[in-house]
Amino acid sequence: MDFQYSYQKSSEEFTPNNNKQPRKKKINYRKMIIIMVALALLIFGTVYVSVDLMTTWKKHGLNTDMPIHESAQNQPHIDVSPTPTPKADENQAAPLKVVYLTFDDGPSKYTNEILDILKQHGAKATFFMIGSHLNRHKDEVKRIVEEGSYPGLHSMSHDVNKLYKSGGSSHFIEEFKREQELMKDIVGFAPDLIRAPYGSYPHVDEEFRGDIAEAGFRMWDWTVDSLDWNLPGKPDTIAEQVSHSIHRDLEVILLHEREQTVEALPKILDILHDCGYEFKAYDSNEHVIANFSGDSRL
Repeated sequence: MDFQYSYQKSSEEFTPNNNKQPRKKKINYRKMIIIMVALALLIFGTVYVSVDLMTTWKKHGLNTDMPIHESAQNQPHIDVSPTPTPKADENQAAPLKVVYLTFDDGPSKYTNEILDILKQHGAKATFFMIGSHLNRHKDEVKRIVEEGSYPGLHSMSHDVNKLYKSGGSSHFIEEFKREQELMKDIVGFAPDLIRAPYGSYPHVDEEFRGDIAEAGFRMWDWTVDSLDWNLPGKPDTIAEQVSHSIHRDLEVILLHEREQTVEALPKILDILHDCGYEFKAYDSNEHVIANFSGDSRL
């Protein structure tokens, strides 16, 4: 303890004095002003972003009070990550937000309508097609490739029992290899990107994923489920579901070749464009890891 000493006349000796009065602290007004300004900026930024998002929703006639559907909440969280690339030059412009639209269960009578809408909006997509449908829609499959979209694989049967309950991964891989050969005969090359029917969770475990990778395939799930398959006659609700779910700089959106999806697609494209997204189709040279397990082998 530090003592302050005082001289006592009566005894003519020094004695410690522990009764020093504490000095009053000066108020640091400069620091307080800086903190208040920082808080004000934070509040302003939050309000600005909220108002901007609400404006986008209202512009497209969307319900701003729509809750996210329960099935979407229960899906595994997925962090989409591109494969490593060389460090960017500091002078380069910041990367754009990217969205991969994906359409499952085609080709179908809706494929050409979807391609027409994509073309009108200058957009491309990735189509995960069922092998048993290919021979009936060869022209549509060829058009997908000709217009810059990607022909992904979605199994021959889309049958959960055959694919996941037949013991191991052998039947699953066999179906995708058969479809890959059919696709090669139509488009002239063998696509290697697949989507497991109903998604990879919970059927595809670590060993199963290893078998898929060893067979030479890459696998995508999704970051946003539009729930279009479960919303017949409700295109606005589909668009709302997408609008309320997007928030990443890179999104993979699950859609299906359905009538309600065709009706919702123009609004979905407008919303994504207004939110600053660039539309891309899958490119094996710019592979993105987008499976629920984050497995870098796929």
